[in-house]
Amino acid sequence: MTLPHARRLRFRSLAWVVSACFLVVVGRLVWLHWIDAPSLRAEALQRRYVFQEKVCRRGEIRDSQDNLLAVSEDVWDIGVDPESLHKDDHKRAVEVAAILRLPLLTVKAAFNPAPRVDDEGVARRVRWVVLARECDEATMKKIQELKLKAVRSELKYRRNYPKGQLAAHVVGYVNKEMVPSVGIEKSLDGFLQGQKGWIESERDGRRREIASNRLREVAPIDGSTVVLTINSLVQNACEVALEKAAHQYTPKSGIIIVSEPKTGRILGLANWPTFDLNKFFDPKLAPMDSQRNRAVSDIYEPGSVFKIVSVSGALEERLITPNSVYDCGLSAVPYKGRMVSMPADSHALGSVDVRQIVRESSNRGTVQIGMIYAERLGEERFDKLIRSFGFGANTGLLTGAESGGMLIPPSKWDGLTVSRVPMGHSVSVTAMQMHYAMSVVAAEGQLMQPQLVLRIDDPKTKQVVLNYPPRSKGRAITADTAASMATLLRAVCAKGGTAPIADIPDYEVAGKTGTTQKIIDGKYSTSHHVASFSGFFPVNDPKLAITVIIDEPHGEGVGYGGKVAAPIFREVALECIKWLNLPKANAGVVATAAGNPNGTASTATLVGR
Repeated sequence: MTLPHARRLRFRSLAWVVSACFLVVVGRLVWLHWIDAPSLRAEALQRRYVFQEKVCRRGEIRDSQDNLLAVSEDVWDIGVDPESLHKDDHKRAVEVAAILRLPLLTVKAAFNPAPRVDDEGVARRVRWVVLARECDEATMKKIQELKLKAVRSELKYRRNYPKGQLAAHVVGYVNKEMVPSVGIEKSLDGFLQGQKGWIESERDGRRREIASNRLREVAPIDGSTVVLTINSLVQNACEVALEKAAHQYTPKSGIIIVSEPKTGRILGLANWPTFDLNKFFDPKLAPMDSQRNRAVSDIYEPGSVFKIVSVSGALEERLITPNSVYDCGLSAVPYKGRMVSMPADSHALGSVDVRQIVRESSNRGTVQIGMIYAERLGEERFDKLIRSFGFGANTGLLTGAESGGMLIPPSKWDGLTVSRVPMGHSVSVTAMQMHYAMSVVAAEGQLMQPQLVLRIDDPKTKQVVLNYPPRSKGRAITADTAASMATLLRAVCAKGGTAPIADIPDYEVAGKTGTTQKIIDGKYSTSHHVASFSGFFPVNDPKLAITVIIDEPHGEGVGYGGKVAAPIFREVALECIKWLNLPKANAGVVATAAGNPNGTASTATLVGR
């Protein structure tokens, strides 16, 4: 009786165990199919889901003559999917290594990579190993001819600058991470970057796309073409002139700006030292100091070029005329009931009229004119006059970091300030500000907006998407005052002026020299100067304005603006006349008189195709 009873107990126990196992299995099935089903289904779909971006081509940057300054080239990253390799494919590693010019061991290691451990400590199979980056089309086609499905190429774009260092500080560059860093590349990135496309699809167990299940495909949109006002021939002339000046004077830096004064369009903007845009990453060939756009970022005391503001303001308010006479031999003059000391002049003049004060750049004469303006109309009014010429505020040029310069508020002026500001001391400006202040005289009293972009074009249709017309920032002086000032500046470049070497026969150059003592250790240095010249031509119908600034030129004697900067101005001007085919002054007057009976000058655009 005992034995059968024991057997029944074992059978019952076994039955309960089997039943329990079935219950566990059923419970697990219920859990998977009912409770966990939504999350598992989502995970399965996620593993099958493919979202692949399709790169777009970054827009081109061209000059006003349609020359390429920046372009995106087709390049390919070539890699291998080790999981898709067949046994026979491993034998062809030698061919892949030969085409890509890689060591055979490197290719074999890519064909047989070790599993990668993720953040959770789980070993994952490697599905993609890059063998070579940014390969050209010929290399890509050779790889394709091997017909190894596991070895694939991915199209990418590499930014290239065909002109190298030409207009480097204007164009800017895109770094290795494809992020625009400076210049037009950064300022107009919204137009240039384009829009990526994408593919939504499914893949099979071998991670291959199931093309028949493709859900959505959006084509990429290439970036727009940015057309600059820069003329490559003018730009090159500026850069060649600066390079030559660098060898001759070994300065700290140099700047040349060329523009159309009546439109504000910049034809050339050169800085020295400069760099090659294709080598921006090399600290030896392209140090950060060379990448700074000094024309808008560096400030300096403009010196005598600034005198155009004081004299123009006094002429505008009819406080003086070209015939007004001032004693430039005085060492002190009265101002608001007190005597104010005068700055020194490079040579004694005595009592002379405004024409000679401007022609020979008299400090004492100009200061007396400026002090008359400040005393009669108020120092706040004088400050407003200075700002109307564009000083004390950013110019708004699309090149990146820009300084607004420094002006002492009128509330903090003292006797020394009021006797120094009129001649361009105790103020700090950028080269771009000074250039456009001179352009006010050439543009009939209008302060024009500096302009580097001519238009935005569609890359496929070549149709204009957006135009950038000339824009005035306001009137600083009347056209009559500007004409009077231009006549005075014309004498600067004639015999007896401070820059006769800047003159060009038949083109009637007008301009102003500047020689500024730099402040070293809190004092004005007698051996550290900034030489400058800013001018325009022809005087009666200005077509071009050119500014040259050389920081700390070395050579015999003082680096005067008329001695250092004026010859560079002339050299660049002659090149511009040749490349732009500018008419002579007399020809321009005849053409204007014939085409416009009222005698008003028409604005010619030199940056078109």
